Formats: sequence, C-alpha cells, structure tokens
Amino acid sequence: MIGRRAWWGLGGLVMATAGCGPVPSPQAADGPRAEAAAQAPGAPGTAGAAGPSSTGGASSAAGGVKADEATKPAPPPESAFTPVAQIPEDLEIRLHPVEGALLVSTPNLTVVEGEQTNVATAVGVLKDGKIDFPERLRVPGWMVTVSGVHGRYPDQLDLIATGTTGRTGVAEHYALGAKGWDQRVGDAGQWFTGVARMGSSLVGLTGPTMIGRSRFVTLRGPRVGLTITPAPRKGECRGFDAEAASRYSEAEVRPEAFGATRDGTALSYGRNCNGDNAVEVWKPGEKRSTILPVPAPSEEQTTDEVRTLILPGPGDGEAWIVDGGVLRYQGGEAKKIDPPAKGARVLTASAAPDGTLWALTDDALFTRKGDAWEQAPLPDGVKARDVAVGSDGAVWVAAGGAILKHGGASEPAGAAPGTIQLQKGPPPKPRENRTLPRPGGPKCPQNLVVLYTFSKTAPDDYDFPLTRKALKGRTEFSPARFVVTRDMGQRFLAAFVPTWDLAKKLEERIKTDVRGSTPQIVCAKPEVVRELKLDLKTGEVAK
Repeated sequence: MIGRRAWWGLGGLVMATAGCGPVPSPQAADGPRAEAAAQAPGAPGTAGAAGPSSTGGASSAAGGVKADEATKPAPPPESAFTPVAQIPEDLEIRLHPVEGALLVSTPNLTVVEGEQTNVATAVGVLKDGKIDFPERLRVPGWMVTVSGVHGRYPDQLDLIATGTTGRTGVAEHYALGAKGWDQRVGDAGQWFTGVARMGSSLVGLTGPTMIGRSRFVTLRGPRVGLTITPAPRKGECRGFDAEAASRYSEAEVRPEAFGATRDGTALSYGRNCNGDNAVEVWKPGEKRSTILPVPAPSEEQTTDEVRTLILPGPGDGEAWIVDGGVLRYQGGEAKKIDPPAKGARVLTASAAPDGTLWALTDDALFTRKGDAWEQAPLPDGVKARDVAVGSDGAVWVAAGGAILKHGGASEPAGAAPGTIQLQKGPPPKPRENRTLPRPGGPKCPQNLVVLYTFSKTAPDDYDFPLTRKALKGRTEFSPARFVVTRDMGQRFLAAFVPTWDLAKKLEERIKTDVRGSTPQIVCAKPEVVRELKLDLKTGEVAK
C-alpha cells in the first residue's frame, strides 16, 4: 500500500495520456520542427522528547545528591533496535519486507560489489547479515523507481515501479519469474499511486503523471471492478484525448495515494478540481464510490521528500492517511491528528499487522496506535532514513548506514557482533535522483507553464516566432517570466507565472493560437538557461 508520487525530472514532465496507453505528447508548430513535443518500541519516550531530562539543581540535604552529579546529562534512552546489516557506502535504499525475506531497492545508480558497471535499479535481499544483489532481481529498464514489493520470497513476488520513456512516466508492474522480472503492465503517462490487498486480490490504482484517466489494475487474483467517479464535464478537471480530438473528464479526485482498510474498504486520497483535499471511498461489496472532503494533513507544502500513503489502521474500517502529517480515517470520516512533535513533518510511515503506525520525521522515529505518539529511540541516536513493518510484526529501519531490526516472529542471522559501524553524523548525501514535478494548482508555490520542447536541431538562440505571434498584444501576460529551461539534457520553453488563474489563461492562449500545441502546467522550479524577454505589445524579443 505504498503510494508516493514517484515523480521524475522535468525531462520526464511532458506527459499526455488517455486511458491506459500513451497519447501523443504536446506538439509544437512554432517553426520547422524547432519546437518539438512538450512533453511496540523499546523504551519509548514521550512524544516530542529526546529522552528523560536531567535532574539538575544543587545537592539536596535530604537526598544527599552531589551538585556535579545533578548536572550530568541523563543517559540516552535504551533502544530495542539491533543492527543486522551494514548498508554499502553512499547507497540509499528503501525497505520492502515480504513473506520470507527483507528486500531492499535502490532509487539511484548502484555499483554492485565485484562489478565495474552501474546498475540502474537493483533489488537486494538481506542474507546472513549482508545485502546481496542477485542478478535475477535486477529491474530492467533505465531510471526506474521501485514503489513497493509484495508477496512471498522467492517464488511469488509482485513489484510496482515508475519508469520513464525519457518523455513521460510509465506505471510498471513486474512479476518475478524463474529468470527475473517479467513485465505485466507498462502504461505510459501513468504511475501507481498505491497497491492494496482486497480479499484474495492484489489491486493497484494508477493515476496520470500529468493529464489522463485513472484506472484500477488487478495485479494478482480475481479481477476487482471498481468505478472511479469522473469530474463534472463542465468543471476544471478536463483532459484532452488527442486521438478522439475531444475533451473528457478526469477523476473527481486525482489520486495521490491508494490503499485499503482491513475490512476491504478501498480509499483513494488526493485533490479535487478545486485543489482541495478529498478521499474517494469504496465500501466492501460496492463498485461505486462516495467522496469525502478531508482536512489537509499538513499545513506545509508537500515536497519530494514526503511520501503520500494510505495504510490500514487498528480497526477493521480504519486507515492512516499520511501526507506530511497524518489523518485518521474512522467511522466514515477523516480527522487530522496532532504531529508526533511540534513542527514535525512525517516523511514516511508503515503500519504493523495490528494497525500500529510507525512514522518517520526529519529528526526521530515515532509510533502510535491509540491517541498518543511515543518516540522510539534508535541506537546511538542515529537518524533514520526509512522504516517498514513486515507481516510478522518485525520493524525494519535504515539508519546510520545500517539496517536495524526490532521484533518479529524470527530473528534472521545478522552480521558478526562488532562488525557494523553506525554513522552518528548526518547521513551522506545520496546520488542525485530524478523527480517528476507535481501538476500545477492553486496551492502550488510556483506554477510553471511548459510551452514546448526544443528539437535536437534547434539553435540555442531560437526565438519562437509562433509563440511571439500568439502573445502579441496580450499585455495581460506581462507578469509572466518567459525562460528557456533545461533538465536531463533537454531544453524547454516555459513561463513562470505568479498565479494559477494566469497560468490557465496562458495555457489556453497558446493551445488556441499555436496549432497542434498542448502546453502543460506543472509545479516546479527547473534550471533556467536563459531569459526570453518579450515585448508583449509588439511580440518582438526585447534587445
């Protein structure tokens, strides 16, 4: 039930989709091919506290406490977590506990020990206190981000991921075969928002990376037929089907996370056409949904560090909705709960079999089942990078350059005592990963209208004659800042705009006046190569 926006860089931003397949990318007609398509923890402390406070103060006549002893800091709280394996240096991993094993994935380029070449995406298995990366588990393709692995190791595994064509994201599902991963789903312009176990079926929900329809995919077991509620056809959520040359309605709730409760209630969390948070709910046995407005889990703008998740809660019909903060879905409504500590944001989380929530913030690991948070101390105060709970209740944490474990039905053989070195300082900066920008909206701090993509033959000083012609006399766009941007080696013509309304007007103007073009609005701040200073009165480039 992992559902995070598995976004890539602006180089994969230009996404246009319809249904389950790719739709021709945004086209540019601004010159002879110059503008191409735009494409239960041990020794828990009180929530928010770093540990027991020191006694402080002078010696007491009654107690006979010496002053120097009273001022000594209290020892750090004891941790129930045990290091079981060292993480290779400079490697960032995600944890995927499955039946029979702990698997890990690398979201960045990986150099496998004993090999000279980089592996784009490696899936490893914890074995005898060491992470092994067998060739059978290597994910095919380039720039693939693993969102989740489900099932039983080594004979029944399903992996969901987001890949890329270089121009658009791809929702990918793989099943593990005798020789490696066999791809079962590859939907361009889509990404898996999450996966849920519903009865004997494993079900995923894909959403558009930019524009397009959402759809349910039964990954394993009997097909589950759920109907997604479309947005009003006259509302703001409209897509464009290039093949049918007609408008269509997207989902009323654009999904950002998908999951299910223990009784089989399915939930899709996201934003509606007005940019407000909402949850689409399918009750057990019902194919049609109801939509509930919900509060924002966090007051802060969501960033790429934050994973958006729906996890099963303690009760049969309960769920945790995680998006920087936490909502608790219970009794048919979702309520916001206090953060684990003042000002803390939840980066990721995982749920235990009994519904206990393990949440990772910037500074600490917390757990919650009832009405209060408790801090779960880690050895030597190391900082955690990821947390995941297995079906046997084992809690796994990536922290301090090592994999830590607490609880579970069985204890796997770990590394020899004393061989694991915990990094007490800040974790090393991982190699750069590519992230897709989110769709633009009224709550985005910086909307960017991506107008076109340069062709490989376009000169660096190309001045976009058809764009300038379309904008001539349109001084209402003077607040926009027109720029040439670059990402993943690709150049784009784009415009930073101060408001959502102006972004929509600019998008519509270019779409109407530049034949064949389909500009898109995203929430992003890409690298700026050069400014394109336009005199909107004359349509000329200002000297």
